[in-house]
Formats: sequence, C-alpha cells, structure tokens
Amino acid sequence: MTQISELSDFDLIQQATREVAASTGFSLSFGGLISGTELTVSAFSGARTGRLDGLRVRKERGLGGLAMAQRSPRFTRDYENSPHITHDYDGPVLGEGVVSLLAIPIVASGTLRGLVYAGSHSLVMPDTVAAQPAVAIADALSKELAIRDEVTRRMVALRSTQGGGFSPAAEEHLREQFAQIRQLAAHVSDKDVRQKLRNISRGLADVLRVQTEELPTTAATLRLSPRETDVLSCVALGYSNARTAALLSLTEQTVKGYLSSAMKKLDASSRFAAVATARKYGYLP
Repeated sequence: MTQISELSDFDLIQQATREVAASTGFSLSFGGLISGTELTVSAFSGARTGRLDGLRVRKERGLGGLAMAQRSPRFTRDYENSPHITHDYDGPVLGEGVVSLLAIPIVASGTLRGLVYAGSHSLVMPDTVAAQPAVAIADALSKELAIRDEVTRRMVALRSTQGGGFSPAAEEHLREQFAQIRQLAAHVSDKDVRQKLRNISRGLADVLRVQTEELPTTAATLRLSPRETDVLSCVALGYSNARTAALLSLTEQTVKGYLSSAMKKLDASSRFAAVATARKYGYLP
C-alpha cells in the first residue's frame, strides 16, 4: 500500500476524487491543480465520458471559478439552468451528463491550490446529498498539502548554500523541527493526520542520514515504536524526562518506561548512546 508521503500532489487529487465518488452520495468526482490563474481538470472518478479531461477553469467563470474566487464551496442543484453562474463550460459539463454539482476549493497555507468537484448525473436536493463528507475529504487534502508546504519551506531554509549540505546550526535546527512535528503528532486525535505527520518526520530523519552513511543492515530487524521515537526526539535535544513528559502529555514514569525500552532495543547503555544509535539507524535526524 502506497504511503501518503510518497504520493505526488496530482496523486493526492486523484485519490480525493476516488474517495468522494466512493464514500458520498455523488456519482462522480473530478478535480485538478491550479497553475497561474487557471485550473486544469486532470483527475476523475465515476465519469462516463472523457469530456471533462483537460478542461481549463478560470476564476469567476462557471461554478468552479466562483468557488475559486470566493474560496468557499459552491453548489448548484440544477447546473444547466442556474442563473447564478456563467455557463462557459456547459459543453463538457452537460456533455458528461452532470445535473447537480458541488465545487470545493483546495486552500493550503493560504494559497488556492486546486478544486475538487462532486457531481451527480441526476437531480438531487442539497439536504439529501452527502456534501459534508465531500467537503471533509477536500479539507483533509488541503491540510496534507499545507503540511507538505511547511516541510518544504523549512527544508529550503535549512539547506546550506555550500555544496547542498547542512551547516551544524542547520542540522540542530532540523532536529528541533523533527521533535516539534513528533510532538504535534502526539497530540493529534485524527489517526490519518497523525500518521501523515509521522511519515513526514521520517522523511526529515532521512535527510541527514542519506548525507552521512548508508542505513545499517541490522536496522531491518529493529522496530522502535512511535512513542519511543517521540521520547528519543526530545532526549536528543537534551530535554529532561519531566520536560519530555510535559511536551508529549505523558507522565514522567511513562517517559522513563519508553526510554528504557528504546535503550534495550538499541543495546545502548545511556540515553545519549540511544540517541546516537537511533540516528545511525535512521529513526532520528
């Protein structure tokens, strides 16, 4: 099964359209990413024709353009006869057989990134359509893109201009960011978002390891739990057990337990030896 962190932005849009078509009351879904002032429709699920493929939507034009301009979901029960939108795209939309249509903008880090449409091939009432799940799917996509944007921003800021490597100060800052992401994940109740954050933290850990040495073969048999990694990320910054417990919303005794089990797995005689070995095995940056 493909990890979320391995998917491209396009793949995420395609995945969202599949989820909308499969888990809501809409019979089809389509969408795309925005480049400049236009959105190009490139992802589909449940479409009966290829009429929507490559459709370019401009801001304020059609239902999608209205959603782009207002940055909020827009719904029309009877697309063909709606007086509230322009009908620039009637050819492909009506050619697909769309009757009712919902357009949901994808806004990440304050930037309009794309649209996900949910449509029906028959007339539906707004209160009988599973609009809320469709909006929730689009919102999850927005959050995923925002997380990626923030990680990219931090990585660009950290990367040294000399040889594409990292300065010692940048390495330490990266480790602080890693710990902060682990702490954030520990407080997130949504298991999917929590896993996404952990996947991203794993990518940060890979950055420094790839530049130093190959992953030891013994790492294949080593399995640190997420909580053990959370605790070690704080220990790596020199935090006490008490501070680590406060940051991760654990008791101090629980922190000691996770640290002890991690040290045993890593065959480390001290907390700092555990950090060094965890870094060598790719669990920490």
